[in-house]
Amino acid sequence: MNKQATRWEIYGGRDPRTLAVYSTEEAAHYLRIPQQTINSWVHGRNYATSRGEKHTRPLVPLDKGQSRLSFVNMLELHVLGAIRRDHRVDMKRVRAALDYLKDHFKVAHPLADQVMETDGKSLFVTKYDGELINASQAGQVAMVEILSAHLRRIERDERGLAIRLFPFTRRGIDAPRLVSIDPLVAFGRPVISGSRVPTADVADRFKAGESPTDLAKDYGRTLEEIWEAIRCELETAA
Repeated sequence: MNKQATRWEIYGGRDPRTLAVYSTEEAAHYLRIPQQTINSWVHGRNYATSRGEKHTRPLVPLDKGQSRLSFVNMLELHVLGAIRRDHRVDMKRVRAALDYLKDHFKVAHPLADQVMETDGKSLFVTKYDGELINASQAGQVAMVEILSAHLRRIERDERGLAIRLFPFTRRGIDAPRLVSIDPLVAFGRPVISGSRVPTADVADRFKAGESPTDLAKDYGRTLEEIWEAIRCELETAA
């Protein structure tokens, strides 16, 4: 039995990255994306046409029979969030671009797969450059840079599998990587990076009146890490 399989024994041998453990509310909070947007991307949405009401296909479909998101789904939403935050994008064209990537790379989740870090992001942008980013060279470069910044916050193992996400806890693509989401740590709940300290525990104690300085001493973490844990839990999506 390989080392990875041994680590997955407590999950019944299943890949913990694919377990459905996050609600759309939790995803919205930790990824700083409005829940209404998450719901639309995950479930699709109804819209009116001259021939009656229609329903869009999800951009990040859940596994069959599941109502919650997996770690892989969180990664996909994290990358999609890069597009939403900085560019006005027609979701029909994003969906078409994703379909193209799936077919081109023969992978089910291109936004979460290692292929996106190579030429995937450029293909995504240039496939529909005219309508996606106003056909400007500057726009193309900006989009690739934003996608690259989000992809750099996904850590992979030696096989290229995504194993950890460092969500944005503040504005700016250079925000520190002091909070991480790892499906093998704290059952996938956000923790202070390099530890097993759940950010929710830190925030609960802070709300109960304990000072960040005392919390830093108690957990053996820096004051900056404690504040970042608090920010992760108590700040809301824009």
